[in-house]
Amino acid sequence: MQEPKHKNTLLPGVKLPWHRTLVGKVVMFMLLGVLFAYLSGAFSGFLMVERGAREQWWREAEVNAQIVSATIRRIYTSVAVKTDGTGQVTHIISQRPIGDEESVLETGFSPVDVLALASAQTRNNVWLMTKTPQGSLTVVADALNTPSDSPLSLRVNVWQTKAAAADFFVGFARIGNEEHFISSLPIVTPNGQLLGVIVSTIGQKEGLYQMRNDLISKAFWALLGVLIATALLVTLLMRQLFKPVPALVRSLTDIAKNQTANATPFTDRNDEIGRMAKAIDALRKKVIEREHLLEVKDEALRFQHLAHHDELTKLPNRIQLNDALKAAVHSLLQGDVFNVMLFDLDHFKEVNDSLGHAAGDALLIEASQRVQGLLTDNDLVARLGGDEFAIIQPVSRSAKTEAEALAGAIVAALREPYQIDNQDVQVGVSVGVATAPADGRNSHDLLRHADLALYAAKAKGRDRYMLYTAGMTMDAGIIEKR
Repeated sequence: MQEPKHKNTLLPGVKLPWHRTLVGKVVMFMLLGVLFAYLSGAFSGFLMVERGAREQWWREAEVNAQIVSATIRRIYTSVAVKTDGTGQVTHIISQRPIGDEESVLETGFSPVDVLALASAQTRNNVWLMTKTPQGSLTVVADALNTPSDSPLSLRVNVWQTKAAAADFFVGFARIGNEEHFISSLPIVTPNGQLLGVIVSTIGQKEGLYQMRNDLISKAFWALLGVLIATALLVTLLMRQLFKPVPALVRSLTDIAKNQTANATPFTDRNDEIGRMAKAIDALRKKVIEREHLLEVKDEALRFQHLAHHDELTKLPNRIQLNDALKAAVHSLLQGDVFNVMLFDLDHFKEVNDSLGHAAGDALLIEASQRVQGLLTDNDLVARLGGDEFAIIQPVSRSAKTEAEALAGAIVAALREPYQIDNQDVQVGVSVGVATAPADGRNSHDLLRHADLALYAAKAKGRDRYMLYTAGMTMDAGIIEKR
């Protein structure tokens, strides 16, 4: 009898090869699907973490620049800062190099001491660099007081930016043999000449990128675990792995929208989903921390503004006036001329006594707004306290003519009736004017002579202005200032 031809089939009961079984095909399909999905998600997550990390580095570096500049201003009271439209300090303005022998004698702080104070707050090193005659930048001192033979004492030989060294810079730069993510604050003279830079770091490049390397390593091991688990427990993974994904996606979406109030779900799981959830929750906490840093920065700027402005009228206060007057006096060396005006409202106390302090406050606010409307961009008006105000008026041609024009306009504007609580209120103003350098070459003499002129205006009958003349004296028995 003829035997049947052999067919490429397996007899019943013979075990199929694993790759030909339905389970094997599903497992291979799942492995490919999980591999593709995991790699896509890991790549997207990596890009988000990388972008978020760079944004965080940038903001931390900017905050460090704010902290360092604030520390320097507390020690070196003669320096000023320049800020951009967001309030970020971009330059330190100083007449002479910071940390020279004269500043050490004045403040009692060496450059290392000042940098150490800043470093204690930033928790990283801070360098003071000076410009050499060849135009390069070399380290003068650093917060860690690194020995002179250390690489940190070498000049900055790679400045990785298209901007000049005289511009505010945030990014990677090489200091000696180490690459750091830094913020550099140029130290310039009032006319823009570069004296040096203050450099603060948030860390070395290797340390900052360690998180990325750890993420890649963890992603690799997590992927391996997922693939093994998928091969062994297809059904369990279908239920345990893919069901939480939409919730985690929603969590990532909420984080991208800065909606960080809700905690990330599934962080209590002990599998890959739990790891992913914990990573997402860690990212959420980093976003919260970033927002907190921004709030701290905004609060610091708000307090800085309050320290230099009057709370009621929002005008500059006495502190800011004194700083501006010192700068104006210094400008006399370049041949500048300016007027100093002191004025207060006539019979203001009567308004306070008859209508109350709320009405008096409203009167001060409107009076300050009227005066502001009369000033040019270069003029400065400040409230000294009560109903006393001061103006610094730069002179372009004639000090007397420009003083009389502005003072006369102030007298005319402030004598116009005010509507306070549906009542017509009328007050006047007395103005005293002193001119620099004719009437004084320092703040004390100018303010005193302007005050004498103010008393003279009141003695003449109030509601007028007077220019200081030599020989003016204050006779308290004739008239009271109020």
